[in-house]
Amino acid sequence: MQSDNSLRWTLDHGPWTGFQRRAGMLAILAVVLDGFDIQLLGVVLPALIKEWNLPREAFVPVIGLGIVAMSVGTAINGWLGDRFGRKLTLLASMIVFGLGTLMTVMATGMPLFIVARLIASVGLGGAMPSAVALLSEFTPVRRRSFMVTLGMICTPVGGVLAGLVSAWLLPVYGWQSLFLVGGLLPLVLAGIMLVALPESPQFLASRPGRRAELERFAARLGVAPSPGDLGATAQAGEAKAGYGALFAGGEWKVTLLLWSHFLFVLTTAYTVFNWLPTLSTATGFTVAQGGMFLAAFNFGGIAGALIGALCIDRSGSRRLTISFGLGAAAASLVAFGTFGVGTPVAVLAGTIFFAGLFIAGLQPMLFAIAAAAYPVQLRGTGVGTALAVGRLGAIASSYIGAVLIGAGAGAFFVFLGAMMMAVAAALWLMPRHVPGRQGSK
Repeated sequence: MQSDNSLRWTLDHGPWTGFQRRAGMLAILAVVLDGFDIQLLGVVLPALIKEWNLPREAFVPVIGLGIVAMSVGTAINGWLGDRFGRKLTLLASMIVFGLGTLMTVMATGMPLFIVARLIASVGLGGAMPSAVALLSEFTPVRRRSFMVTLGMICTPVGGVLAGLVSAWLLPVYGWQSLFLVGGLLPLVLAGIMLVALPESPQFLASRPGRRAELERFAARLGVAPSPGDLGATAQAGEAKAGYGALFAGGEWKVTLLLWSHFLFVLTTAYTVFNWLPTLSTATGFTVAQGGMFLAAFNFGGIAGALIGALCIDRSGSRRLTISFGLGAAAASLVAFGTFGVGTPVAVLAGTIFFAGLFIAGLQPMLFAIAAAAYPVQLRGTGVGTALAVGRLGAIASSYIGAVLIGAGAGAFFVFLGAMMMAVAAALWLMPRHVPGRQGSK
């Protein structure tokens, strides 16, 4: 049997075994169900407005408080993942959002509906940091950033599935059927993961009391941990855990820059998600054309994320993400100069597609940077807090967008361009990026 150094080398540079791939796929499935559940409210909202005879404004608190609850869940569960394990916190998150979603089925009015969605939102926010950490720690270095980026693409995939399932169930079985499916699926997957998903080996190595689990994991890869190395890793884990470690030593610069990345990108993306159709109709386009512009932005985001997933491990993240930030600024300024009813709709849709490619396509790559920037013992806390800060931008976009709509299309797109220029600058200043295969940044 080999040493603990061999275990680490095997995890980082050895074969990508079927055992590791299956573990990664379970984490990705959790992200898909997370995206499915997040999109349910938007899908059933028209049915709820009609059945409960309420105005759209009555659901604003559900949406706003839900994002706040998701942010709280993200920050808390990232820390819990570093303290108690990625698997445990991912299972807990899925159980919480599964049970919260099932509670929604029993709602006959707003009070229980709000409570149920808040509970579900805490779990929804908590699933992402643990899933990102597991994807990173089960995947060899040469495919690590690809898998993390690919996993993040699965959030909109879950949203697409929610739309498809709703088209099948909603007309026949009502809105409750969607929440029933959305609540049962994560509970079923949690049961499967309880048996089939191992704990992160890097986390186990930081906990001497769980040595037996680490040895069983290592045996699946044909290596064995060394007691001396295990002890050293455990001491490092104890030294690094906690929110204070995000600002200890040189971590403060990494932390603040990551927060700015997530804040600027999510503010920009959610401003488009929430307000582009409204801007379109205010500018003179039809409702259908506004929906087409938003679809173009989303399809661009998926294309950009796929490009990033394929390129980031080979070329590294520095030049790639800075180029995306500058590309987003350029596309926004092109839209500033052309967005109006006098421009052919196809030209505008193409411009917005490229804006989505660079803006929404950049977002998944931020998770890969965050996972690579922090040491193992701080990874869940670091990713979780960065995403929580980013979601503050999602909340702020609700108010920013309303102001920009009043100022006109020019102000809207200038704001997007300025935000993405700020992102490019922050990415240039970032001291830690995903290295390329040849060691380039």
